[in-house]
Amino acid sequence: MEKSGHDLSRYAAMVQDLAQRAIAMAVDASPHRPAPGEERYSLTQLLPTARCLLGEADAAAPPPTDRDVAFVDGRGHQRPVYRTLAAYLHQRATGHCPGLLALEGAGNDVAQQLWTAWHAIAAGGNDLAPVHGVVESHDGCLAPQSLDEGPDHWTYRELVGLQALQALVEHCANNNELEDQPAWRRRIVEITNYHQDHTQPDYTTYQPWGLAAFLSNPQTTWFAEQQLHDVATHLRVEGGPGALLPALLLADAFASISS
Repeated sequence: MEKSGHDLSRYAAMVQDLAQRAIAMAVDASPHRPAPGEERYSLTQLLPTARCLLGEADAAAPPPTDRDVAFVDGRGHQRPVYRTLAAYLHQRATGHCPGLLALEGAGNDVAQQLWTAWHAIAAGGNDLAPVHGVVESHDGCLAPQSLDEGPDHWTYRELVGLQALQALVEHCANNNELEDQPAWRRRIVEITNYHQDHTQPDYTTYQPWGLAAFLSNPQTTWFAEQQLHDVATHLRVEGGPGALLPALLLADAFASISS
């Protein structure tokens, strides 16, 4: 639980406690029924997998990430990353990487590019070019804010992409495939430093994407503490359907920093 001399035991206990609270509160409160012919997968079905990452239960059955199924959060919202997140959490908990249905339009989103690259590598591929294409294309933040991106959307995309890059680093390190990839670790440090120095808390989300990356950098634990504070506040004020994504992300962060 010490990364490069950085003791994370105190944070691991905090993350574990908050994850357990979020798991206990999480519900599916989607206001709309599926459209005729539509199949949905609620991410609440991954709560056993979150408990597995905390060392408390067996993982859920593999999510249907290879089928044309709508992946929804506790409020019934759909985001492309939910499909890949489901595959990632299952692979992390069980070692088995389920198939992934290709998504149209993902090529224009750097965060989704990294998540797609994670899946390809976790499924046994060895093409690192897509990762290099993203991490080496820019300094500082993961990717610059486009003219049509508001700060909320850009920050969300940055943190989702950061978590994908952290997942790639951890997967390759666990499989002894990272010897020639020190640039990926350097970029995580650069990206986390950038956001601690430039990103206002108003533009972050109560969903703690990238939490383990911020905790892994001794210089950016303040940002991680702000993320944990935002989650705790959200659980007190709203909880329920809004607790689902934090529950999954906190369980994953705990697995990262306690391994």
